Amino acid sequence: MIRKKFVLKGAIVFIFSLASVTGLSLQKADASVSGETIAIDAGHGGHDNGATGHGLYEKELVYDVAHRTQQRLEEAGAEVIMTRDGDYFVELIDRANMANDGGADSFVSIHANAHSDSSVSGTETFHHPSDSEGGTLAADLQTSMVQEFGSTDRGVKTADFSVLRNSDMPAALAELGFVTNQEEADTMMTDAFRNDAANAIYQGLHEYH
Repeated sequence: MIRKKFVLKGAIVFIFSLASVTGLSLQKADASVSGETIAIDAGHGGHDNGATGHGLYEKELVYDVAHRTQQRLEEAGAEVIMTRDGDYFVELIDRANMANDGGADSFVSIHANAHSDSSVSGTETFHHPSDSEGGTLAADLQTSMVQEFGSTDRGVKTADFSVLRNSDMPAALAELGFVTNQEEADTMMTDAFRNDAANAIYQGLHEYH
């Protein structure tokens, strides 16, 4: 009886030990951006406000989201290259060059949309037509954002944007929503949305890497 109790106790300790190690392994596996170098580009800046509507300036919104994204990525062990760390303008080619020179493994440019029709809303993500890996990255980001925001899925699209064309690594440009849509603009002004946006971009990068 004593031996049986000892064996049972040993088995329980082993199971708990295995669970502990397995949990640790899963946590490490989950932090898939760890060790990656990721370029985060906050669009516009300085004299270039980007899209404006309903009191919202694209340059301010995307910088805030980019900064929050940087924090999440660094907490997960990624090295982050920020193309701007304040309210100033950076030439488009310089943004790509920063990522290239820094040996970035992926590049995400963060933007907000505008449309002459104020009823247009939703989230979309772009990659360069020649960048198939960028297409995979864009799809992962798009899926993550639409799930996080509950927004209209405008899909993954291709475009010959400078930051996408001149980046040597897989690159995507995310359009969070439309500042010209009253409901989306009001939402994007909130602290909660900006945290959600940072989480969505982080999760999209996690899925990609």
